[in-house]
Amino acid sequence: MGAHWIETAARHWRHGRIVGRRFAERRPGIRAALRAAAPDSVLLAGNSHAEFVGAPDLGGRPCINIAVGGSTAADCGRHLAALRVPVRCAAAVLIIGTNDIQRWRHPERARVADRFEADVGGILRRLEPWAARVFVAAIPPIGAGAAGRDPAAVAVFTARLAALCAAGGYAFIDPFAPWRSGAGGLAGPGLHRDGVHLADYAPLAAALARAVAVDIGTIDARASAAVPPAPVRRPAPAAPLRVLRAAWIGRP
Repeated sequence: MGAHWIETAARHWRHGRIVGRRFAERRPGIRAALRAAAPDSVLLAGNSHAEFVGAPDLGGRPCINIAVGGSTAADCGRHLAALRVPVRCAAAVLIIGTNDIQRWRHPERARVADRFEADVGGILRRLEPWAARVFVAAIPPIGAGAAGRDPAAVAVFTARLAALCAAGGYAFIDPFAPWRSGAGGLAGPGLHRDGVHLADYAPLAAALARAVAVDIGTIDARASAAVPPAPVRRPAPAAPLRVLRAAWIGRP
């Protein structure tokens, strides 16, 4: 048992070093991009699935990618705590959970799922003042050969994300739905290049763009409908010609 505990501690240490280095590499670019954030920007946060999407046009809005590959929910929360967003953006999209279901983390244990839910709750509370609308993606399916992750935990941890969204008023989306093979947490053939990362992230970017555009477009339409039309200013009646002539003659 002692040897197992030491091995797990070593895994955590190695993981922290790897993700910490990646964040250090990405931080200058992320901070520069955030300085240019605008009210119509969309923030993309989370793990490598979010990072590898890049910065596509999301529903006609510029994307600022603040994701860090390899992140767990706890890592993501720490990274976000080190950032500042100067304006409230239109939306934020979170993709997280793939690294939380690694088998050596024992995702089958209830307390591990509880900790994941608490960590994601902290992320959402941080994103809420940064974005008018927060989207949370379901955990993507994994390949059948990805032995290091637990496919059964995909549905369990995704249910925790959906519950957080229902309780907090966030938008839960599943851009990975077309690529799932049933409800067991596995993907259909050809989706991945290594059982975890997608072979092509362009379809995911397109799915996210559709989700953001439809949701925010609906909100924008409702907001526009709720705003009464501006009163029409009618021009004042023209002054009689003799008054205008008298005023002109009387000018110094």
